[in-house]
Amino acid sequence: MPASGQPSQEALRRAVSTAYYAMFHALANSNADLTEGNETPANQANWTRTYRSLRHVRAASILQKWPHLFGQQVQNFAVVIDAMKAQREEADYNPDATFSVRQVLNSINRAEQAITAFSSAPHQDRAMVTVATLAGQR
Repeated sequence: MPASGQPSQEALRRAVSTAYYAMFHALANSNADLTEGNETPANQANWTRTYRSLRHVRAASILQKWPHLFGQQVQNFAVVIDAMKAQREEADYNPDATFSVRQVLNSINRAEQAITAFSSAPHQDRAMVTVATLAGQR
């Protein structure tokens, strides 16, 4: 932490990246649970395969291309994950990027709210997300 008591830019950049990945992993977890059921020793290999099959680019593009397929909770998740992906790319790949504490806290809060809303979306909406984001995947 810098002498001013503020988090370093490195810490803020890492927080932005982590907020995006929390959303991505919430989506991967939902897909695996809806496809394979909750992870158990009996289905662990298939659950993990499904979890790992989600791709960043495909997930983002599908959620953005077909918003009319999904309810409001999923549509909001799509907007937030797209924004968080852009911030994560800036944080991870632009060495000149800077973030304020307020900006990072707002991003984390948006991500948490979107995850919570997505997790409580109707089963049918999350199932449609699963089909749409995993279709054509290996």
